[in-house]
Amino acid sequence: MASDNNTKDQSLFTDSGRHLNIRRFGWLRRQLPAGWSITKFLLLTTCAVYFILFIQRSNHFLQHTGYPVQVAADRGTCCLPPDHSQDICGRTNCTSPCPQPKPLVFNERPTESNVDHNQNAFFIETSGSGLLTMRQACAVESLAFHNPNLTVNVLFVDVPINKSVFVLQQLKEKYNNIRLVSINLNEYLAGTVLEHWYHCTDWKIGSFQVNNLSNGLRLLTLQKYGGYYFDLDIISVRPVTFYHNFVAVQDATSLNNDVIHADLKNPFIETAIQDFVLNFKQVFSNYSTIWGHNGPILITRALRKWCNVTDIESMDYVPCRGFNVLPTTSFHPVHYGQMKTLFVQPWANETGARLAWLTDRVIGVHIWNKLSKNQPIYKNSTQDYIRLARTHCPSVFSAAPDVF
Repeated sequence: MASDNNTKDQSLFTDSGRHLNIRRFGWLRRQLPAGWSITKFLLLTTCAVYFILFIQRSNHFLQHTGYPVQVAADRGTCCLPPDHSQDICGRTNCTSPCPQPKPLVFNERPTESNVDHNQNAFFIETSGSGLLTMRQACAVESLAFHNPNLTVNVLFVDVPINKSVFVLQQLKEKYNNIRLVSINLNEYLAGTVLEHWYHCTDWKIGSFQVNNLSNGLRLLTLQKYGGYYFDLDIISVRPVTFYHNFVAVQDATSLNNDVIHADLKNPFIETAIQDFVLNFKQVFSNYSTIWGHNGPILITRALRKWCNVTDIESMDYVPCRGFNVLPTTSFHPVHYGQMKTLFVQPWANETGARLAWLTDRVIGVHIWNKLSKNQPIYKNSTQDYIRLARTHCPSVFSAAPDVF
């Protein structure tokens, strides 16, 4: 039996028809575990050598083609910024350097170098869906429709954009001033005042993490680029570009952060974003006086401090050092307490009297999606929302189903 095995091993080791002398490997046979043949051992050894050579050649290729050999580390999973002994969260046991954020390219993303900052407008989709609902698309179209000189950037956070969705295709085809942009938060936040908050705090705990992220990102985006920010549930009804450096009154006691304009590096935005980080509160209640702490309430308290006044009526251009507070009618002509009036079906003899609140002082209409998202919209109805959509987002209205 041993003789047969020797013959089989020798027949496998040939070189140009010459049998290799494997008698010299007898010592090796005696060292191998039971069941192992010289053939198996040499084949495995040869594969290992080739693998090592492949890795070395691959590293050599990477080093001479400009591709990084070092695997980039996520800033939230322990990496060191240049010339730092601790990472962003204060950890000292990190060994990997933080990757440099990629530069933003204007034909895909907004930049600071070659665009008028006041001609930037931003919507931010933070739910991770990668698409827009019909109502969100209506808000985007209405802004682009009434403001053709604005570059309307829709930022999708940490998700590929589903460009196969028909309504997104319609927007891109109809409007050359709409840009759909997917942003990577690790890169977007790198080196900013929000980086530590994002990676090192418990802001995701609770049911308001999407709101928390949205509230912070709108301030950061205006700090980085300047321009206009709009919530995705505001239907624009006339141009907004006449108004600069503003927020809008929601009611007698509060402002809102659903629409903001700020010049690039506006000092009030710097104040507001610092307040967001320093006074951030984890919210577990749905009461309006609590859940808005990091959003509308933040804007209200920051502007009171900025203007050095206590009541909203006293907030004016002069005490607020060049920042404006637009009246309730500008973006909140329908109070959130009456939002259902936008979705009710009026009687036939009432249709002429509807939209009496839509005066020439209204710039946009907040439809309060948090409260109204379950209110059905019927395309062939005379609901106030439908009357707004038919006029101010015609492409989306045309593409909308019978009920949306």
